[in-house]
Amino acid sequence: MRKQETSLDGKIGHEIGMTAGVLRRVFAARIRGQAEDITPEQFAVLVRLSSGKGMNQNEIAEYVLKDDATITRVLDSLEKKKLAVRQKAEYDRRANVAFITPRGVELVERVFPLIVQIDKKLCDGLGDDELEAAVRVLRRLRANAMQL
Repeated sequence: MRKQETSLDGKIGHEIGMTAGVLRRVFAARIRGQAEDITPEQFAVLVRLSSGKGMNQNEIAEYVLKDDATITRVLDSLEKKKLAVRQKAEYDRRANVAFITPRGVELVERVFPLIVQIDKKLCDGLGDDELEAAVRVLRRLRANAMQL
């Protein structure tokens, strides 16, 4: 019987995971000092909340693809930093709705241009067709992964 190859090189999940790890480190390094020790997850939640309408924790979790316990910790941290606030939902007193604070809005406005710069540099040398195809493929892979 032939021995199965055990290398992860070229495996799409491994390649995406490695790329995500690099991007996470780049993001954290670039915003350090400008964003009050904000994590990528915290920033993603703030960006989502910056739409202006309050969101419940389930909506936030769905957007950033994190579990409820992680979202609770993220919101706890954002509240301590006075970047977000939770209020009881009008439709259900047991539920909370999170809102971004003016301080959170200022942080998003200050840091988001860095995200645009990182994204632009990440896409160097790629044409619009390649980028559109990459986004389609990544979305399909994410949907497939969510079915596992």
